[in-house]
Parts: sequence; C-alpha cells; structure tokens
Amino acid sequence: MKIGRVKLFSPNADILTALANTGMEVVVAVPNEEIVAVGASPAAATAWVRLHISPYHPEANIVVILVGNEIFTGTTFQSTWTSLLPATQNLHAAIESFGWSGQIRISTAVALDVLASSFPPSAGTFRSDIATSFVRPLLSFLTKTNSYLFVNVYPFLTYSSSSDINLSYAMFASTTDNVVDGGLTYTNLMDAQLDAVYAAATKLGFTSLRIAIGETGWPSAGDSTEVAATIDNAANYNRRLVRKILSTTQIGTPARPGVFIPTYIFALFNENLKPGVSSERNWGLLHPNLSPVYAIDLTGQIYDSQYSPNSNSSPLQTGSGTWCISNENSDPVTLENGLNFACGADVEFCKAIQPSASCYLPSTIVSHAAWAFNNYWQKYKGAGGSCSFSGAGVLTSTDPSYGACVFPH
Repeated sequence: MKIGRVKLFSPNADILTALANTGMEVVVAVPNEEIVAVGASPAAATAWVRLHISPYHPEANIVVILVGNEIFTGTTFQSTWTSLLPATQNLHAAIESFGWSGQIRISTAVALDVLASSFPPSAGTFRSDIATSFVRPLLSFLTKTNSYLFVNVYPFLTYSSSSDINLSYAMFASTTDNVVDGGLTYTNLMDAQLDAVYAAATKLGFTSLRIAIGETGWPSAGDSTEVAATIDNAANYNRRLVRKILSTTQIGTPARPGVFIPTYIFALFNENLKPGVSSERNWGLLHPNLSPVYAIDLTGQIYDSQYSPNSNSSPLQTGSGTWCISNENSDPVTLENGLNFACGADVEFCKAIQPSASCYLPSTIVSHAAWAFNNYWQKYKGAGGSCSFSGAGVLTSTDPSYGACVFPH
C-alpha cells in the first residue's frame, strides 16, 4: 500500500510506538473533549505535550498536532470555540519550549460547513457566526506559523445530497460536466470545494493560506438509497485522488495552481460496528481482518487500467451471469423496506410479482424481494447502483430463475 502519512484522531501510545522509525509523517489530534483543558494555560499544554508527544517524537515523525476535529459543526462542541485559539497558541509555545520549532505545526480540522456559501467557488464565504470571532484569529495564527488549515472534504456526501451534480464530476472523471467560474474551469468537485475555502479566506484578508485535506474518501458499500457507494466508485475515487495529489507536476487547484496539498484518506479500516447508514461502516481501505477492500497504490504510480478488477465489483457489475437477490436470513422489515424501495424506483420492476403473474409464487417476502432487488440492480448498476439494500441484498453467480420466472442479467 506504501503509506506515506497517517493521521490519528487521538494520541494512541501503541500506534505511536509502532510508527517509530517508519519514516511516515504523523498527525496527532487533541480530542475535542480536551481542548478546554489545553487552552486553559500554557502549563496545561506543556503537560499534554510531555505526556502525549515527547515520549514518541522524533522517532515517530510527528509533524502536526490538530486541536480538535470539526468543532464548528453543530453545537455539540460550541463550548470549546473560545478555547480553540488559546489551545493552539499554548501548544505552539510548548512545542517551541521542547526545541521542536519548525518540526511540529499546530492546526485544527474543519468541515465544509464552516462556509456559508461555496458555489460558485469564488463566492466562498465563512459563516457569519464564526468568521470574525473565531476563524479570522485562527487563520492569522496559521499564517504566522506557516501551518495549514485542515479541511475535511467529502464529494460523496455533496453528490449524494444534490441532484445537480453528476457522478463523473465528483469522481475526477468529468469530460464535459465542468464548472466555469470567473475564467477558471473546474473539472472536479473537490477542486471547487477547496477553492471555495481559499476564496473565503481571501475575503478575510488571508491570500496565502495553506490548506491540507484532513479527510476525504468514498464508501465502498451503502444502503439501497446510497447507489453511488460501490467498490468500483470507492477504488476509482481514491486512486485518482492519489494520482492527482502526488503528480510529479504539482497540480493544486484552478485558483491555486502548482500548490501541494497534503491529503489524508478516510479511512484505513472499515468500522463494522459504527452506527448509522451502511456507508458509515464502509469508508476503509481495509477490512477489520486486514484484508484489502480493493487494491490501491498510495504512491500514485498506477493508473486505473493497470489494476486488476475489484473483487465482488467489476466482474459482478457487467451483467453477465450475476444476479442480485435477497438474503433469506435478513429480517422481514428490512426485506420489505428494500422491496418497497426497488418497486418504487420503477413500476415495471415488480409487475411480475403481482397476483397471477409469472413470479408471484411462491408468495413470500424473500422471493418477491429477490425479484425486485435484481431488477433494480440490473438497471442501475452501471450508474453506481448497489445490491446492498441495507444488508438484505446479496450477489450470486447462480441463476435464481425458476419455471416461467426468468431473472434478467
């Protein structure tokens, strides 16, 4: 896999010890819950560094300490907003006192919801509730210390919530669906999102702010409504991302060409116990058992055509000898929800399971769901359609047809 950088959401002692002498650049985060304490006094920040950084650096090549993650999202961590700047300043002073000035920089990670406006990119503006009181002094600190603003950017989420964005534009594959803004042409969604942040910073007077991508990625599986969450899409997004970022000719963005942007893919592992929609558990490059979800070279030297077909993906989405059927072990409610979703997508999908039709018998939820799931998947797989149905759908190479009920493939 050839990982060059790693980001930790907390200072895990075992992981930091394991990263010693690997050459990998390491980013360590102060958990949101500890921001107030670190911001309370220089002594508290020094104690934090002595406990969590000093035992491991420089053997573990720690290059950034992030003060929190997405604290401006929602109101959960609003009580920490006033402590963010003091915490960054205190940690910076602590790092200098240990003699690591220039080795370890201090920053924070924000989500794109710090912007009140992001389209077109030149209209990027920070939210009024944080722009003057919190963002401006933060950007001043980052600029003076030559640090980066870490921005978490997820084109998948933007694409999934907007009917106006084409999949190819979100996947670094657009040829015609480009956006032109002020003479600049955007061929992918990520560039547009990053330049919206640059534009917002410029409006506050920071024309040379450096940005790092703190999180980005694409899920390899999702619920039946998350049709773009497929192994192929995840593999292609992350492979193209790596090639773009690590191009021998630094690409940058249309508004900041030639600028290198340090980037961290979310995530290394699938989180099989994480609650929420299915995609939440499937952002990883690896399964929890360490097997790869798909092949990826993190040096950016391999092109899409040089990879072997993805397991359970490309060969199963050609429509040749593969069907999407129901998992007979799924609970009836999940099966029924999936059935209703598939039938609702196209009334033609479920005519054959109506009374007296060719696939009505056996009249069971498992049988009817299998027919509906397969019809949905066969039609939409080319556009990223999934056979997940919240875990109620499975792919098979065994023809499920019987009698006059012939499953399309």
